[in-house]
Amino acid sequence: MSTLGHAVAEPVREPDANRRRPGAIPGWIVFAGVGLLYLAMAMGFFATIWFTPGGPFSTALGVGGDPQLAIWFLRWQGFALAHGHNLLFTTYLDAPQGVNLMWNTTAPLLGVALAPLTLTLGGVFAYNVAETLGLASSAMAAFVMIRRYVRATDTIGTLAALVGGALYGFSPYMAAHALGHPPAVTLFTAPLMLLVFDDLFVRQVGRATRAGVALGVLAALQLLLWEELLLAEALVGAVGIVVLLAFSAVARPGEPLSTVVRQRWRHAARGLAAAFITFLVLAGGPLAIQFFGAQTVHGAVWAPNQFVTDLLAFVTPTPLQGVAPTFAARLSEHFSATIYEWSGYLGIPLLALLGYAIASLWSRAMSQAAALAGIFAVTGVFVALLSMGPLINVAGHTLPLPVALIALAIVFWVRWRVADRGVRRAARIMLWTFLAIWGATIFVPIVSDVIPARLMLFVFLFAGLVLAIWLDHALRKARAAGRSLTVRALPLALAGLALVPLFPRQPFPTMPLAVPSFFTTPALVNEVPAGSVALVAPFAYDWRLAVPMLWQSEAGMRFRMPEGFAWIPGPSYVPHRSALGDAMAGIAKSGSEPVMTSEAQLAYARDLRAWQVQTVIVGPMGNQDQMVRFFSDLFGRAPSQEGGVYVWFGL
Repeated sequence: MSTLGHAVAEPVREPDANRRRPGAIPGWIVFAGVGLLYLAMAMGFFATIWFTPGGPFSTALGVGGDPQLAIWFLRWQGFALAHGHNLLFTTYLDAPQGVNLMWNTTAPLLGVALAPLTLTLGGVFAYNVAETLGLASSAMAAFVMIRRYVRATDTIGTLAALVGGALYGFSPYMAAHALGHPPAVTLFTAPLMLLVFDDLFVRQVGRATRAGVALGVLAALQLLLWEELLLAEALVGAVGIVVLLAFSAVARPGEPLSTVVRQRWRHAARGLAAAFITFLVLAGGPLAIQFFGAQTVHGAVWAPNQFVTDLLAFVTPTPLQGVAPTFAARLSEHFSATIYEWSGYLGIPLLALLGYAIASLWSRAMSQAAALAGIFAVTGVFVALLSMGPLINVAGHTLPLPVALIALAIVFWVRWRVADRGVRRAARIMLWTFLAIWGATIFVPIVSDVIPARLMLFVFLFAGLVLAIWLDHALRKARAAGRSLTVRALPLALAGLALVPLFPRQPFPTMPLAVPSFFTTPALVNEVPAGSVALVAPFAYDWRLAVPMLWQSEAGMRFRMPEGFAWIPGPSYVPHRSALGDAMAGIAKSGSEPVMTSEAQLAYARDLRAWQVQTVIVGPMGNQDQMVRFFSDLFGRAPSQEGGVYVWFGL
């Protein structure tokens, strides 16, 4: 078992209890079996597509426009590799200026890894694979991590780690982001970083530079998977350091914290230096493109209180859960976060079990398991408060009360109820740290781009750790007491009952992706000059109208577009306003055709020239007849009708 529980003591070597016993199943077999089990669970999670003939090729997991964006990003990486384009910058969206993809959830590493599937079996299939492997790999990484904190050489430890990994990898957070965010469900670096964090700051066994290089590699990988998570990992890492210092203050109330820091800073500093150098070597190029390349985005991209965890979200199931009473589902629909961010639900049963687990572990003399559970529980509560954002939200109503008041109330309660000097000092340390990090997420550039609600992924990770540690302790205690098999299984039954409310709804939401044959038939789409600009209707002024990006990707990136959903300077997630774009958006939304005056025609012509448009395509959409009539009037000629679309060539 790890020494993280001895964080308040000197660095201690790994105890012999974690060595493999003679006759035990080899570790690689355990890992392979658990990995296959998690993969089967992920496929069951998404049974809607994997067990429907042709499902993964024509149906995408999720709803709305986000799956289409994710498919485009995956397709771009394969196309760029095959044709020698820049993986991190494209003019195939928002032409001719283009898009700096480092400011978007492009996940270039994921796209490169799946390029063989994307180029051979299509972007939709690759997207569904990414979602499925994301859940399985995240759960597997959590399993590997949790094994360090339980006695994982036998069945009990393996079961405990298995349950904890499943809680992380198949949590309500995952269900929400599986609606269209492959990078946001591919979360294997977070558990692995915690292991390296343990090596650098707690165990301090072995060479610091080796752990530092591992940390740098993981950070570079995460940068190319989902940069926002890398920022969040840095924040949570800072929280972890402070929690360790707080527990040190409890254990040694009379000792200055500077003494604890002096004991460990050299090893940690060497490791962090190695991590920083490794990260710069691996990630320097992408970062240079992001901050010094073309189309760099400046300013906050999200409003501070836009996507946060509602105070009631922790105990209110959403329509994404299999068990969601009507009143609860209706209540959750008022939360400020959208369906893609409904990630805060822990449930009363799980919260009660975690509370019981902490109380049970702390009921006797302080043990390693109790210290571990305490550290992870306190860190989880800290991060859960950060996930609530700047202001307290209750049932979707934003109160004029900062979330910091909750932290302040907790500290005052501790100082009122607890006389221990060390605990009071620890509470004070935690409060000032919370205020600093909470303020940074609101006011510090780049850091403020971390969406608060998404920090819940770490809460589920820490919940999985606490649950696994308690299971390991409770199951061993029951076995040592010689209890009957029924009594021994009681902790597992309690865990199962606590996790049932978190199960996702079935069938999981999916959306069929019908693509007009014009875009998938080479003889038709090749009439569009390769690499030329095509204006496609519906115009992407609304995230729900991202379908042209899907058509473009299914056409093998035959053409570029002056539209698309991606962050561009402004910052803006949609194309900048234009006369022609406004007219097209108005037709799509209301069906009202603008009056074709000579001034309007000149403005539309200027936009077409600025965008370098050679082809206009009107695909299936609402108010399609009005859109076709609008362009027919503008160009003075009727379109060609082929492959389910209307086309004007040779503009």
